[in-house]
Amino acid sequence: MAVERLAVVRLAVLRLAVLRLAVRRFAVERLAVLRFAVERLAVLRFAVRRFAVERLAVLRFAVERLAVRRFAVERLAVLRFAVRRFAVERLAVLRFAVERLAVERLAVRRLAVERLAVERFAVERLVVLRLAVRRLAERFAVPERDVAAGIAGTAASGESGSSLELVSGEENENGCSSLGVS
Repeated sequence: MAVERLAVVRLAVLRLAVLRLAVRRFAVERLAVLRFAVERLAVLRFAVRRFAVERLAVLRFAVERLAVRRFAVERLAVLRFAVRRFAVERLAVLRFAVERLAVERLAVRRLAVERLAVERFAVERLVVLRLAVRRLAERFAVPERDVAAGIAGTAASGESGSSLELVSGEENENGCSSLGVS
């Protein structure tokens, strides 16, 4: 019995060894499955990272597109303010042109007023001169008959003697000089 017992023990040892080898084989297989699972998870993790990178790239491009739109809006705002500034400058130029034209119009009016004043004073001066000439003419009045006789070359009073008898500046019997001034 001891041999049988030894055989049973040996069989039990073999069976335990087979079980142990089976456990090892299953452990190896389980480790292989785990390794493949880890590799599959690593592939998935890298795929997630790749998708995350692509998603971040899409987001970056979206942000850049929005930034471009924002800068386009700012550029349009700058252009709008530039248009307003140029409109203000154009209105200022027009205002200064209107003011210049108003100044020129006032200058023209002032010159017209001065011209009218000059003409009025000239007319007044001519009136004064005409009055002075009349006064002088009245003061040194020569009867028209004497003037006509002087032009005709004969004495108006009927006296003999011609106007040629008088030398320039001499007076005749009537008190008139050859210049017509007494």
